[in-house]
Amino acid sequence: IIQHNIRVASEYYQRIRGSRLAQLLGLSGVELEKEISSMVSDGEVYAKIDRPNDIVRFKQQKSAEAVLSDWAGDISTLLNLIDT
Repeated sequence: IIQHNIRVASEYYQRIRGSRLAQLLGLSGVELEKEISSMVSDGEVYAKIDRPNDIVRFKQQKSAEAVLSDWAGDISTLLNLIDT
């Protein structure tokens, strides 16, 4: 059940404080880190834990090229909407 809840949280949050996620799941910080680490090792979820800032990131940051490509696609779509 805990791993299912972590997967659900990873769909809704890009980043969240570890203490808040642990509170939502009813776990200690150590238990949360253990569960997330296990899931990452098994390839079930993407996550990075920033211990000093107590932040769990679930979404992989996009490269600059990917951001520009997405932006260019959005501009192209916008221009097509304006033309019609």
